Amino acid sequence: MSKSAGKLTCPDSDVTPALMECLQYVYLHGASSVRDIAGGLEITLSAASQLVNRLVRKGLVTRSENEQDRRLTSIDLTEPGRDAVRQMRRRKSEWFDAIIEEMPQSQRRAFREGLESFLKIALSDQDNVDRACVRCGMEHVAFCVVNKVKNMRVAAR
Repeated sequence: MSKSAGKLTCPDSDVTPALMECLQYVYLHGASSVRDIAGGLEITLSAASQLVNRLVRKGLVTRSENEQDRRLTSIDLTEPGRDAVRQMRRRKSEWFDAIIEEMPQSQRRAFREGLESFLKIALSDQDNVDRACVRCGMEHVAFCVVNKVKNMRVAAR
């Protein structure tokens, strides 16, 4: 997979940022309905359906009907879809790592502390916590500041 003109190029298909965001949602949340994808990406049901249709045509996701209710469908990644997300996440991580490595250690620490402070304030509203968690694209890890805020709220209840 290569990068050209702001798009990821997979074999026989271009993956726009909107398509990648949809792929990443399914990657992080597992098989999902179009309704779940629309809610998670904060887009209309129609827009989510269009994204899924494009991804199905590109062979990056599959759509399967629920055996009990044919109106319900489940969207899941194909192996090429999983590979596309993994490669994008690896490249993004390498890019961030390279930038941070250029910073002196003391500035890295200050940057991390400042960013965590900013996020704790920004995430003081529960709606913002849920929105950031869905959209960040990171796997749920213990050191994630969003998870720290969520855990503090759960502990305070």
